[in-house]
Amino acid sequence: MTKRIAVLYIATGPYIAFWKRFIDSFEEKFLKECEVHYYVFTDATNIYRSDESRVHIMYQKSEPWPLPTLLKFHRFLEIREELEKYDYIYQSNANVVCNKVVNETDFLPRQEDGEKLIFTLHPGFMRKKIYDYPYERDSKSGAYVPYNKGKVYVYGAMNGGVAKDYLDLINSLDCGIIEDLKNNRIAKWHDESWVNKAIIGRKDYRLLDPAFSYPIGFEIPYERIISGVPKEDVFDVKNFKGTYPVKRSFLGKIVNRIKYYAEYIKRRLNYIIDTILMK
Repeated sequence: MTKRIAVLYIATGPYIAFWKRFIDSFEEKFLKECEVHYYVFTDATNIYRSDESRVHIMYQKSEPWPLPTLLKFHRFLEIREELEKYDYIYQSNANVVCNKVVNETDFLPRQEDGEKLIFTLHPGFMRKKIYDYPYERDSKSGAYVPYNKGKVYVYGAMNGGVAKDYLDLINSLDCGIIEDLKNNRIAKWHDESWVNKAIIGRKDYRLLDPAFSYPIGFEIPYERIISGVPKEDVFDVKNFKGTYPVKRSFLGKIVNRIKYYAEYIKRRLNYIIDTILMK
């Protein structure tokens, strides 16, 4: 029986500019043995290939950063009944393209091995110590991870799994995020912080290597199976996210370097303390 896949794709505001390259490449190369449907959460009134039966438009108003990514699980769960009809669900970043053919055996959870979910390894932290992972370190947040916990660090998107199991996962994450918001807290890396907290201690997932989310501007020893497209080619990212580079004087650079090493020592000490306290 042909497997049915729901791909979840958020494209509000300027992100809709990536849609054409995304769907053209995925339709050509991604899970051709399966029946792949695309759920596009967007505020655009008319999008490329929207008249096709496997492209489903979900109206989503554009919101200030970081709400589009922080609340995405909440948006997905609004159509939970619809998504439950699929065999698998996959959540993708907007600014990616599929460069090489991806087959079921390359990508989907191997249920015969007990796998229910899939996550993609973040190449930026593959050779880091666990206390250097950018987990949420605020103990008052539900996404908090002690310095002595964790094994891998994964992307916040480029994940999915068996429909029921994935929906149960994101329902749990959404509840935690909403609770944090009620207490005026937002995890450092938004949904990614929550995803990384959730996989600690789990063994029921397939860990895809960075070839399935090849980073922009870096050379790593993996194929470019699914790779990023520079956002800066399309819109002003810093203005959209409200982040701007800070020009530092020579003295400022020295102070910044001192802060860097102080933070490093702090992380090492916290790792020792958390280990002793067996958190």
